[in-house]
Amino acid sequence: MNKVYPHARAAVDGILRDGMTIASGGFGLCGIPENLIVALRESGVNGLTLVGNNAGVEGFLDGALWEATQKDWEWTMGVNLWSVIYGTQIFLPLILAQDEEGYVVNTCSMTSVVRAGNMYGVAKQAIFAISETIYGQLQDYPKVGVTALCPGIIATRLFQGSRNRPTELQNEQRTEGQDRGDEMRARMHERLSQGMPPSEVASILFGAIRENKLYVLTDHDWDDGINQRHDDIMNGRNPEIPSPL
Repeated sequence: MNKVYPHARAAVDGILRDGMTIASGGFGLCGIPENLIVALRESGVNGLTLVGNNAGVEGFLDGALWEATQKDWEWTMGVNLWSVIYGTQIFLPLILAQDEEGYVVNTCSMTSVVRAGNMYGVAKQAIFAISETIYGQLQDYPKVGVTALCPGIIATRLFQGSRNRPTELQNEQRTEGQDRGDEMRARMHERLSQGMPPSEVASILFGAIRENKLYVLTDHDWDDGINQRHDDIMNGRNPEIPSPL
């Protein structure tokens, strides 16, 4: 099959139908696939009902935030945060223009609701705030909902995200911090391998969509951290920082 087309319209010609599922990659570091989105919009198909903004890498784990390079920030935030921003910019207006029922799911993390401890947590807390903001701004659009999905320990390859780090965003020299970061990645990958199957997360998510829930936690293993954070905030108390592993 020839998969090289002269332009985006030719790529989608004859294969689109109302209500079909379309997976469109290229967000985050690769930017918005603008020509493809325009072709989808101009095709006239209807039924864009569910958008899942889900992209994640473990990101910079090699030291304190002030030790991160610009490339570390661009890689971590480009995938984890800007993918959601791009997805919101492009797909939410399309859903609203249909004047039909629709839904947006932003994959946050349990690190969105506990005290942030690394750059990944910084990005995920920003996505959580984006989701809450969208929820408030959608009150004039009752047909469209949004969920902030906060997964805990899930059996994914999240902590092997470095394997796909673009060459142009890799640092030229390794540091002692990178060795420690790689050790943490290996430990966390092993921990995640014993986690909840993604299929269970999907079941939880679709149940939440049916009930139009904004906040969705996949489990309650993180409840103590959530409660402790909010208790510290409400009482103006500095958090206790655990010793490094």
